Amino acid sequence: MSRPKGSKNKKTLLNEARLGERIAEQKALKKKLDAEEKKLMASMEELKEQLKTKRKELRAAEKLIASLENQKEQADAIAVAVAQKKEIEKVVSSLVSSGHSADEILGMLKK
Repeated sequence: MSRPKGSKNKKTLLNEARLGERIAEQKALKKKLDAEEKKLMASMEELKEQLKTKRKELRAAEKLIASLENQKEQADAIAVAVAQKKEIEKVVSSLVSSGHSADEILGMLKK
C-alpha cells in the first residue's frame, strides 16, 4: 500500500507546532523561576542584614556581661576584705578588753 502524498510533512508540521508550544511553556517557566529567584535573593539579603544586627547586639551583650561579672568579682573581694577587717577589729577589741598589751596583740595577729 502506498502512502498518501505529504503524510510525512503533516507529521513534522504537528511536531513543530508542539515544539513552539513547549518553547513558550519553558520560557514562561523560566520567567517564573527568575522571579522566584529574585524574591528569594532579596529575602536572603534581608536575613543577612538581620543576622549582622543580631550579631552586633550579641557581642555588645557579651561585653556587658563580662563587665558586670568583673564588677561583681571586685565587689565580692571588697566584701570579703570588709568582713575580714570587722573580724580583726572584734578580735582586737576583745583582746584589748581582756587586758592584753598592744605588743601582745600585734604578736598574736602576726601568727
